[in-house]
Amino acid sequence: MAGMDVEGRELLARALGKAGLRFAVGREDGVLGKTLRLLREREGVKTITPLGDIAGAFMAYGNTYYQHYPAAVLCSTPAETVNAFTGLGTAWADKIPLLMVTVRSSRRLEMRLPGGTQGESYSAFTKWSSRVLGWEDIPLALGQALREALNGCHGPVHLDIDERVLLESRDMAEGELEALVEKGLGPLEVKAVEGDPELVEKGLKLLMESERPLIVSGGGVIHAQAWEEMDRLVRMLGVPATTTVAGEGGVLGDNPYYIGGPSYVGGEAFHRAIKRADCALVVGAALGGLEGFGQPPFWNPDIRFVQVDVDPVNMCLNIPVEVSILGDARAVLNQMIRLVEEGAVKPNPSHTGWLDHLQEVRRRWRARIEGEAHGNWPLIHQGFLARTIRETVPPGTFLVIDGGNTTLWAGMFCMEHKPKSALFPAGMGTLGCGIPVAMGIRAADPLRPLAVIQGDGSFLYNVQELENARRLGMDFLVVIFNDGCWNMIKGAQDLFFGSRRVGSILGDIDYAAVARGLGCYGRRVSRASDIAPALREAMQAGGPAVVDVLVDPDCFPETLASFALGEFEGVRVNPLRALGIPKMKIDWRLVNRAKYAVNIMFDRDLR
Repeated sequence: MAGMDVEGRELLARALGKAGLRFAVGREDGVLGKTLRLLREREGVKTITPLGDIAGAFMAYGNTYYQHYPAAVLCSTPAETVNAFTGLGTAWADKIPLLMVTVRSSRRLEMRLPGGTQGESYSAFTKWSSRVLGWEDIPLALGQALREALNGCHGPVHLDIDERVLLESRDMAEGELEALVEKGLGPLEVKAVEGDPELVEKGLKLLMESERPLIVSGGGVIHAQAWEEMDRLVRMLGVPATTTVAGEGGVLGDNPYYIGGPSYVGGEAFHRAIKRADCALVVGAALGGLEGFGQPPFWNPDIRFVQVDVDPVNMCLNIPVEVSILGDARAVLNQMIRLVEEGAVKPNPSHTGWLDHLQEVRRRWRARIEGEAHGNWPLIHQGFLARTIRETVPPGTFLVIDGGNTTLWAGMFCMEHKPKSALFPAGMGTLGCGIPVAMGIRAADPLRPLAVIQGDGSFLYNVQELENARRLGMDFLVVIFNDGCWNMIKGAQDLFFGSRRVGSILGDIDYAAVARGLGCYGRRVSRASDIAPALREAMQAGGPAVVDVLVDPDCFPETLASFALGEFEGVRVNPLRALGIPKMKIDWRLVNRAKYAVNIMFDRDLR
């Protein structure tokens, strides 16, 4: 049988298609342009060419998160490679297993440039990175990369392929090529690892024997797709439960033992739980800044931790752990469920009073913030806007949340607390990811209602991709909390530095007009009564639709105090300067925030 010339970049496309790739981003030109075209035209892979290189990695991030399978970012030039760093770093922080493919130039001039190589630069932001030096090694390296991405703790991986390898041709028959690809890839599925049975039983008994237990569900539960197991275990044990931001949806919102969350946006109930709990089962969560690092003053200094994690690196990270269980979240949760079913571990009826107390704290706090977030303020209250979004968008709408204080408002008022219902890049809090992440999700699911909630500052990072989304026939809603400033920074400057504002004011920009200039729907809203009609009109417009809502720049979420008191440790606060007269509004919203700060720091119940 006559053979055919097969280039390395064609072999790469074949291997990616055979491995089950569903989405890729990259440019049509450059060394990997042919690979991108072959993926789309021959392998049936959805592809997008971003208008800005920075957006591409975020598109792959969103698609990978939504489909639980790596998407590919193809970078033909050093500039594309460097521009992908922000999205790659975000994926690394959030343990999103996307695949980066870069080209190692063979030109002598570039090889003589000073500094590190692409592989060295990427190694700090990837779980695994390898250079490919041989044509026949392409499928082998790809198979290893995908196993590394999806095995154990998930994370981004990187292939740095020599340019000469990609352009090299080999004469091969079709069957011979297919066999090479299959053999090189090898089996991609990896069996989940169970925890040590003795440690699993010991940890669960320690939790149930405590007086004030708490379960914290993290991003590892979401990556393992173990939310059903987590929710079931919580119900079986009757233990109060919350989630990290990355673990949102790991415990269902209608679970009677769910005390709210995720993380700090769970408000006073979350803080009361971590302040008084004497034992916490932490599953798939490395407690970071959004959870107070598991340390005092927010957490009980005498708390005993039982940690479940698939990555030994995460064990005892930030927290002293009494029982460490190394294993896959789903596998270990099933082990725990079996222990309860078999009667080896029994629910503890004495925990009822602890649960009732936390739920009462939650009800009181929710009543206060819901009561404040009404439509009668002189300028639109961000909480009212967030509530209106929740009440107006169809049930099941997927939310992409992008911003600083905007994220806190959305977390308090918009969440459905269901798996795969919302996404916020918690690991780095990366601004500007919203629109490209939404495009990656839309490529994975063309039909599900989709909305981006972001601030005006974060909107500006990748606004150009709206035109790209319009040409691709994508439809989603973008709601901008337009306060004309970096509200989280401005709020901190007002509170801690007497309203001495530096670099925090953005000005009055009509973002609806910007959207219309890009060929999309755009409407500006300045009255509370117009928000819901504008949202409904936008959702019927087709294509990307922007609703630019002018909100009060001097209103900030009280949960900002959780971040400020944790992140600004050591900052000296002068209460008189913090009032910021006359720049800062003095009304009962400020009183509510003062109550919140006192309640979370001093474990009080100011109402």
